[in-house]
Amino acid sequence: MQKIPSSPTRKSFILENFLGVDFTSSPIEVDKRRSPFAKNMINNDGFNETRNGYKVLKKLPGRINGVWNIDTDIGDLFLVHAGTSLYQCTSNFEICTSMITGMADDRSTGIYFDDKLLIFDGNRVVLFTKFDTNFEARFLDTVGRIPTTSIARDKSGGGTIYEPINLMSPYRINTFLAEKIPVDTGQKDENGETIYQEQDQNEFILDDINIDEITLVEKLNQNGEWETVNEYEFSLGNPAKVIFTPGPSPVLGRDNVAIRYKKEIKENSDKINKCSIACLFGYEGNNNRIFSSGNIQFPNYDFHSEQDDPTYWPDENFTKIGTEPIINYLRLADGTLAIQKKHSDTDCTVYYRSYNLMNNNEVFPLTDGVKNIGCISRYANCNLLNDPLTLTEQGVFALIGNNGEKYAMQRSYYINGKLMKESNLENAVAISVLGKYYLAVNSNVYIADSRYISYPKHAKTEQYQYEWWFFDNLPVRVFFSWNNLLFFGTEDGKICKFSDDYLDDAEEIEAYWETPFLELDSSSKAKTIRNVTLILNPKVKSDIILGYELDDGTTEIVNKKYNTTDDFPKTISEKEKIQKFMFVKFFMKNKSTNKMSFERLILEYTSGFKYRGE
Repeated sequence: MQKIPSSPTRKSFILENFLGVDFTSSPIEVDKRRSPFAKNMINNDGFNETRNGYKVLKKLPGRINGVWNIDTDIGDLFLVHAGTSLYQCTSNFEICTSMITGMADDRSTGIYFDDKLLIFDGNRVVLFTKFDTNFEARFLDTVGRIPTTSIARDKSGGGTIYEPINLMSPYRINTFLAEKIPVDTGQKDENGETIYQEQDQNEFILDDINIDEITLVEKLNQNGEWETVNEYEFSLGNPAKVIFTPGPSPVLGRDNVAIRYKKEIKENSDKINKCSIACLFGYEGNNNRIFSSGNIQFPNYDFHSEQDDPTYWPDENFTKIGTEPIINYLRLADGTLAIQKKHSDTDCTVYYRSYNLMNNNEVFPLTDGVKNIGCISRYANCNLLNDPLTLTEQGVFALIGNNGEKYAMQRSYYINGKLMKESNLENAVAISVLGKYYLAVNSNVYIADSRYISYPKHAKTEQYQYEWWFFDNLPVRVFFSWNNLLFFGTEDGKICKFSDDYLDDAEEIEAYWETPFLELDSSSKAKTIRNVTLILNPKVKSDIILGYELDDGTTEIVNKKYNTTDDFPKTISEKEKIQKFMFVKFFMKNKSTNKMSFERLILEYTSGFKYRGE
């Protein structure tokens, strides 16, 4: 009696809980939940789907160099640095009005502090705030605080140094306590001694020479109030002085003469005007000072403003830091400020600024870091949920502190295989929004999601890595956000907002997801797939093409469209005989006005004889 052979046992292979991309691992080592080649997919609510498209809100002349939202008492508005001009725009960007011209046509840094926005463009710092009753943009060096540099000055020009010169103002104030001074009468007494007569002081020597002009002279009147003096003589040379007779002070011991003068030193204001990077930092982690750098004339210096006053930059508030140019700042979770440089053989790649008190004055001491991984972009530093990220020549790293020690920890293992091949990484820009870090370069965007971490065995450091996703065809020059919504500006002057549809400025998005090489349950036996099932999400309008690839080419399985949004998952289930393979990979792709979204891929297969090889 002839024995009928039994049918091969059917097995199931299930792919679910899809993660991000892995552009770095060996193609046969990529986790089955990740994709070695995917684009324009993102995980928003726990599953992968087509990313949202963008709409163009406004087109301005000149490339977009920076955009900032300002919440004012007249409503929300935006400041846009486009080309060499600054525009004030309504919150929907329908109306944009030019406010100031003469800016640098380069990416700029905006710092919002004390109801003021300061924009550092490497040419001339702009201040936007409310002046009297109107919001205006003015160059900071025209509205900087005027310091009182000397007080209690006497007839010989001596006095007390009070406040340092403000690098961002050409003006200074000196105050004097007018006194009685002896004047030679030209007569002598019976002993032959010169007879002096006391007269009111009428000559007031200023604390600098060769000044530009006297701009205001005031005296204290009998009511103890300041009043303007219009009649006086003066000299601008050496010494610089004002001549008039104010009389004695009506308030005992109080200075009764105030003289404001102008001495413009362009080298002073250029120290701050030529800065292009800036950040907030202060004593005990307070954001009450601005630190700035990036001045090509002082590349290894940084400068800081006075406490709680971004219009006052004392001329003594500077630090020379190493020898190489400063590239960027990064606030660390331990309260220190990292000052970053490119990798070099001549300098540390990072210095750390802390804070302290010395003689009741706030000081910010420096500590040398290491000569290791360097920062390469001025525009890609962000804190992702308190994880300080920076772009280096070896990918995205976090700078973290522990008991005074600092470590650089890799965070970008899964994208380094592609990211490190990008050109112009020094121009990469980044932003952190709703727990995601977006890094854009060459119209590509790499996205780290703080919700998902893992520990790949081949990573450079022992700490965790983020899951990453990848977008293409996004012409990002600068990022900005508003109300947790993501926007960007482009090289050709467009302001763009991510929308709720799947069109990039009327162009359909091409979304693609490819599985790794799948060997199912065996590295030695040939397999035959009998059925393929793809589970799609409920309540989602979805178009999808499902296919597979063997070593002899690609075969399309099915093209499905679902234009209804019911409560049940949708299932693509196809009988498909994919025979005698060792490895297979599947792909899902989409290019339509509907998104692509999937939850689970199920393969029913049988195992056969030993695979014969190629």
